[in-house]
Amino acid sequence: MFTFSEENYLKTIYHISSSSNKGVSTNAIAKKLKTKASSVTDMIKKLAEKQVLVYKKYQGVLLTEEGEKSAALIVRKHRLWEVFLVEKLNFNTNNI
Repeated sequence: MFTFSEENYLKTIYHISSSSNKGVSTNAIAKKLKTKASSVTDMIKKLAEKQVLVYKKYQGVLLTEEGEKSAALIVRKHRLWEVFLVEKLNFNTNNI
C-alpha cells in the first residue's frame, strides 16, 4: 500500500520513464511535480526501501518490475476514477 504522495511519485516516474529507457533524474521528477530536488531524493529513498525502484547516483531512478506493476495499477486506477467522474458525475475534464 502506498500513500497518496508515493502514488504520485510512482505515477510520475512511470510516465517520464515510458518516453525513454534511461534512468529518470531527480530534477526531472522535481520539475514535473513542482517540488524541490531534495524532497524528491527523500521520497526516492522511501520508495527504494519498498523495493519499487532503484536509485543510482548521477544515473537516476529506474522502476523495478514490482514498481512498474504498481505504477501501472495506479495509473489505471486514476484513469478509472477520471472516467467515473466525467461520465457518471458530469465533472468537466478541465477540473480533473
